[in-house]
Amino acid sequence: MKIIFLINRGKAGGDIYFKRLGLSLEKNTDIKTDLIYIPQFFEKVPFFIPLYLIYLKIKKINFDEYNLLHMNAEFGHFFKLKERPFFVTIHHIVFDDQYQKYTSLLQKLFHYFWIKPNLLKTLMIADKIITVSNYTKEQVIKYFKINPLKIKVIYNGIDIEQFRLTNNKMQNDNKIKLLFVGNLTKRKGVDLLPKIMNKLGDEYVLYYTSGLRTKNIFKQKKMFPLGKLTQEELVKEYNKCDILLLPTRLEGFGYAVAEAMACGKPVVATNCSSLPELVENGRNGFLCEMDNIDDFVEKIKVLGKDVNLRKRMGKYNRKKILEKFNIKEMTKEYEKLYKGIV
Repeated sequence: MKIIFLINRGKAGGDIYFKRLGLSLEKNTDIKTDLIYIPQFFEKVPFFIPLYLIYLKIKKINFDEYNLLHMNAEFGHFFKLKERPFFVTIHHIVFDDQYQKYTSLLQKLFHYFWIKPNLLKTLMIADKIITVSNYTKEQVIKYFKINPLKIKVIYNGIDIEQFRLTNNKMQNDNKIKLLFVGNLTKRKGVDLLPKIMNKLGDEYVLYYTSGLRTKNIFKQKKMFPLGKLTQEELVKEYNKCDILLLPTRLEGFGYAVAEAMACGKPVVATNCSSLPELVENGRNGFLCEMDNIDDFVEKIKVLGKDVNLRKRMGKYNRKKILEKFNIKEMTKEYEKLYKGIV
């Protein structure tokens, strides 16, 4: 069996998702995969997608050799192959009411008059719709009235051999090290990071990545940029930190949260979207009210003052990832789904 993944380059979590899924299928099953990138340009101007399909044929990519096409849902209807099963994955829904409060007029126009009609076309013709959390499934049903039986929830899996607790020596041993991982966008709540740090004492420092698409650098003395990291570098940073901080406003799954959990770290995140499916408030981290700076500061201080609490939460987190969010278990789900429909 052979599957083709078509993905938008630079789509952050969606990009990572297909890369990891393809590698795991090749390693743990007899399913072969090919991953082909669609230039990001076509997300904005999909009228030219037929020209891109001609280009792929010129490059001698024979779609007939594939048993199934699987891709991100946006504009997927342009790529559906005749007489081939067509799977799409939805990572998050931008029509979430809480998130839309933070979008500009231009973004709203793009979301509702460009993304939504194309997404609906794709969902209607897809043989199977995969969502990476129950929250995203509920949003798909709410905004697109899709039959729930057509939707399958498969949580993203974490490579527990790569993302694990190591013996990396801590930096700033007299400091509580916070870590933010993700693109520096308003959706991720990055505008809240300086405000949170301003209310924490000098014993707290924050390290942050630039993500796949953003490079902004904060000027605060307690905030240190890490830039774009490789997976190996990212694992080291998870291990160096004391707490993962994610004041996000919308997550379809929450890769950074799950990866930090796999590395045995507690999490302070927003009580929104899919995150309650990962973080049990008070058990393996804390969930804070969206945009409530004082709530984040209070919960960070609770963890910062209690090293034993951080260790207990971290230990529970590792166990939870092993049992419920293991990439091998995720791969078995996909193998069953693919072979069942083909």
